[in-house]
Amino acid sequence: MRIALPIFIAAGIATIFSAPVPGQGLPADCSKATVPAQPLEISILGTKFAPRSIKLRSAGAMTSGDDQFDTYHLTFRNDDDIFAPLEAEVAVIVRKGQSLDGKVFRKLPVKETSKQPSPSATGGLPEVQGWSVKNRDAKTDQSHVTYIASLRLEFGKRQGDSIGGKIYLCVPKGQTTIFDKTPSPAESSAVGTFTAKIDKN
Repeated sequence: MRIALPIFIAAGIATIFSAPVPGQGLPADCSKATVPAQPLEISILGTKFAPRSIKLRSAGAMTSGDDQFDTYHLTFRNDDDIFAPLEAEVAVIVRKGQSLDGKVFRKLPVKETSKQPSPSATGGLPEVQGWSVKNRDAKTDQSHVTYIASLRLEFGKRQGDSIGGKIYLCVPKGQTTIFDKTPSPAESSAVGTFTAKIDKN
């Protein structure tokens, strides 16, 4: 099965980005930073929450040339509901059949897809396929399609039906898009350690 993920949309509309203003409390490039040893806290444009539901699920396969990959989605929600008011999500890929155990995924704070780390020998296919944060009650959301962010995601080893990890997602404030000319008023972030339930559905 071939899946066309939103990251490729971003490559085609790169002109919608504006340069972000570096965050006051966040590193300029979280992909190279040490993830703080703290319980996970997520902030969506200033609204903070500690996730009550953390799940990792397989999202199918994708093909690029002769290479095949498995896709995974990691979700953080304030309630165990797919329509929870507050949600953050990251999508990553690995070569088909490989495990996530012990792997590190990075997204650099640049808009060019070709400059992102890739699991493909030929490059051009980013290991982080996308990210998003949503505050449904406030009708606000940010994602890789229209915002620049940096990310470091580290997985530990599976233990039964769960897997531990660390995440450092940093979305600087002061960004505008073609859809919204008002600079984003606050940072968004996901910082700390977590244990995700492996969703087999």
